[in-house]
Amino acid sequence: MKVLLVTPAPPVKSPFSTREKRPPLGVGTLLSLARDRGHEVDFHDNYAQGPGLPRDFYPVEPDVDLVGVHANTICFQDTLAILEGIQFLRERGLWDGEIAVGGPHASVLPETVPDYVDYVVQGEGELALLDILDGKADRGVVRRPRLQDLDWLPFQPWDVFTRLPYDWSCPWMEGVEPVFTMNTSRGCPFNCAFCSVGSIWGRGYTAMSATRVVDEVEHVVNEHGARGIYFREDNFTLDLRRTWQFVQLMIDRELSDVHWACETRVDNLTEDLVAAMAQAGCRAFYLGVESGSQRVLDIVNKRIDVDQVRHVITWGKRHGINCYASLLTGVPGETFADFRATERLMMELQPYAWTYNVFVGIPYSSLYRRALEEGFYEHVDENGLLYPPGYDVRTSFFYGKDSRELVDFEFKERTEFDRALLRARPWWSFHKIHRECLGALNGLKRRLRCRC
Repeated sequence: MKVLLVTPAPPVKSPFSTREKRPPLGVGTLLSLARDRGHEVDFHDNYAQGPGLPRDFYPVEPDVDLVGVHANTICFQDTLAILEGIQFLRERGLWDGEIAVGGPHASVLPETVPDYVDYVVQGEGELALLDILDGKADRGVVRRPRLQDLDWLPFQPWDVFTRLPYDWSCPWMEGVEPVFTMNTSRGCPFNCAFCSVGSIWGRGYTAMSATRVVDEVEHVVNEHGARGIYFREDNFTLDLRRTWQFVQLMIDRELSDVHWACETRVDNLTEDLVAAMAQAGCRAFYLGVESGSQRVLDIVNKRIDVDQVRHVITWGKRHGINCYASLLTGVPGETFADFRATERLMMELQPYAWTYNVFVGIPYSSLYRRALEEGFYEHVDENGLLYPPGYDVRTSFFYGKDSRELVDFEFKERTEFDRALLRARPWWSFHKIHRECLGALNGLKRRLRCRC
């Protein structure tokens, strides 16, 4: 069969950053799998090209048998535009193939997918795609059991990806390029209240073996010139036994000069492991710190404590691993005192970098349901995202942006937190200059150490 796989373009306005343009690894696995089974596969990555426009049609060759469209909530309006364009061709007899839609939005909100779509794939798509290609899937919702052996999956189609305009860097590993993105595990057993991953994967966790991971690292280094790896997944180190095996294999195969970064939790690391990871080439941690206030950490059900944050960032500095702290602000119940506690912690620890993310309710997360029940929202957009009162104040304060750049709505309500932010603007402006000066000084120190 001839297959076309498509990703949607990002919207012009979004509450979440759409600047990161990395290979879509979920779609990539499907591409490799279909090719390995003898199918001809084409791939259009509209996300990498930037914001798109509504289409009267979508370019599909007449001999294409199946179009698979990825759907995520932020880009869902362009997904609909693509689907409408394809259906336009089909209704006019210009194309007579089938349409499948998969991705996280299809799992969380399948009722928003148009009825003319032949297959709505939920959860993992590999077995579903093979059944569709083999004519073994009934039309409608297609859901297959979760894969227990991820080693069965093929390598990513790096020959395709390396020809496309992706970001091949990692902001926390200076001077390392190209950096290839990998995803070696699926699912998360935790239940952070702001996250909807559980509604997509469930609470189960599966992972590739350490050997399978290092095999692909070795492949991209030897065949495609990779100098770094960014493990872009919910928690690379969740399985400690696998992490230790991975570290040892990187050393044994003399790959420790390949620098790598991973996303992890502060309660999942010991100093011995951090030291070993550094020896094996790890140069950066992406940490979901969320807050420096224990009260807020408990509100979002993070199941970590502030001292664990202190330990991991301290260990990272000690062993040459840059720590990036992702922070969340504006959640229901947060106060200005909570925010100040977060900022004090960051100034105390001075991680490599930290960024605030203004809370928006994601469908079917715990905080989304709470915001609905308590009425803690002022706007619901066309994709179902909830915007809390004072969203405009927070985007101005933390992003330096007018909220109208991110969402088409005029916010009017205010919380006590927002009023405190408005009063704190002069202090925050001075504080940001202080932070930037400290960051520049620390960057100069790092560069001087490198030269020495």
